[in-house]
Amino acid sequence: MNRAMTSRTLFAVAPAPVWRLLWLWVPMLGAIALVIATTLQSPQRTPHELGLTLPFVLLVSGVLTWAFFRRRISIEDGELAVLSTFYRRRVPLASLALDKARIVDLAEHRQFKPGMKTNGYAMPGFQSGHYRMGGHKAFCLITDASRVLYLPLRDGNVLLLSPESPRALLDALNAHATR
Repeated sequence: MNRAMTSRTLFAVAPAPVWRLLWLWVPMLGAIALVIATTLQSPQRTPHELGLTLPFVLLVSGVLTWAFFRRRISIEDGELAVLSTFYRRRVPLASLALDKARIVDLAEHRQFKPGMKTNGYAMPGFQSGHYRMGGHKAFCLITDASRVLYLPLRDGNVLLLSPESPRALLDALNAHATR
């Protein structure tokens, strides 16, 4: 069985500081401490309940930690492919309105900042998934709000991405569009 060779160009995602995981782990450790304290103080609770609850909380924390590090931006087979935590978006390059694309600092240009999260994974300084932006849908992979590539689509929706080098990704998209 022969597979056609697919061309893939990967673009590094701007790193998100690992300390941001404290926004996940501090509440989870608090929940673990609360479960242990209530189990030890309550005569109705058994150690068996503790043996079921703690592994579950640790498993959820581990999956959320794994998802935090799962992110990739690539151009493959005429599409921009974005993988971000639990979410994936593939957009044909022809549907990008590259003439309106910009590299923005979200602190300065608040109109490009994602609004309400509709289905996403977020913590301060990190946004992944589906958001609303004005009257449009936005798919986000934001790890560094100071350099975000704003990519509008022809249907009015938006991609907000944090590649390590936004200019290199935008130049590559423009180069593919002219072919």
